Amino acid sequence: MIKLASPDILAEDIKKVINVLKSGNLVQGENVVLLEKELENFSNLPYCTMVTSGTAALHLAMMALELPKGSSVIVPAFTFPASANVVENICCETILCDVDPETYVVTPEMIEKTILANTKKNIKAIMIVHEFGQPVKIKEISKIAKKYNLKLIEDAACALGTMADGHHPGYYGDMACFSFHPRKAITTGEGGAIMTRSKELDLKLKKLRNHGMEKTPDKIDFTLAGLNYRLTEFQAVLGLGQIKRFSKELTKRKKLVEIYYQVLKNKKNLQLPLDETGNSWQSYMIVLDKSIDRHQIINQMDKAGVQTSIGAQALNCLTYFQKKYGYKNEDFPVATRLFNKGLVLPLYGKLKSAEILLIADELVKALDE
Repeated sequence: MIKLASPDILAEDIKKVINVLKSGNLVQGENVVLLEKELENFSNLPYCTMVTSGTAALHLAMMALELPKGSSVIVPAFTFPASANVVENICCETILCDVDPETYVVTPEMIEKTILANTKKNIKAIMIVHEFGQPVKIKEISKIAKKYNLKLIEDAACALGTMADGHHPGYYGDMACFSFHPRKAITTGEGGAIMTRSKELDLKLKKLRNHGMEKTPDKIDFTLAGLNYRLTEFQAVLGLGQIKRFSKELTKRKKLVEIYYQVLKNKKNLQLPLDETGNSWQSYMIVLDKSIDRHQIINQMDKAGVQTSIGAQALNCLTYFQKKYGYKNEDFPVATRLFNKGLVLPLYGKLKSAEILLIADELVKALDE
């Protein structure tokens, strides 16, 4: 079976994890700090805070903004629910925005249109999502955020290595949040990070992840109502080797994507993702024609030894958001179509060119049957 995702974990990485376990020094320590430094160097951003998951990163980022209770936050309609769940969990309201049909991400025009359509709402922030590693036009959106005095969070769970308008996520937004789940290009098992250019926000985030604790030479105080979102040492050391090899991983993914395009570009009953500059290619999601039964394609691919999956969710199609806000499937047609017809194909650096050709060929066969 060709798996959908497989992280770049080597025997040497596992050995380092075992050594940490044997040392007994398991709680957040020097290896977490080292991983934060490596991520700062990789992204060319000054501050990184490691946490327990991508969702924890989003949660702490929203907490750090200290938005008034009852504020509204704009969130893409097409994303994993964690993006909006953290908004809900800080007692704010989620306002959805549809996405572009070719890039699967929000555009500046859509964001401003959503702001103007909700002038009676107390909008305080925008959360964009670099879905599947596809870069959002973040420079323009940051100008819109400043124009309306809104905070800007980048959900970059899938976007480590993405370059949006010439910079890594975290440059234009107030904070960018990353995930190191096993489906991601780098994994620490579970794990996440928040990157920012703000020293003030970074200090607050580091307190919030550790119960709001503040240490001085002569005492320990608790100055914020924080949480325990500390990453372990063995998780951090697992990520250290991967980040040092990550530039090569990105190059491999790009080459494999080119093969997908070569084989599938003339196939009429599917849509390929737009190949925008700066895409880190966390995932490769195609969109099937409305006449194609996605469930049948997934089953046929599985029988051929290829694991595939749906992409992200359309939040307007999910029970929670429909019940609370009255959203309907037709309210955000692009997100709904991507949710119903998106299909993610395997993509990771360990795959060989021949395997990508096999996957593409099997997909063509499945579509033609």
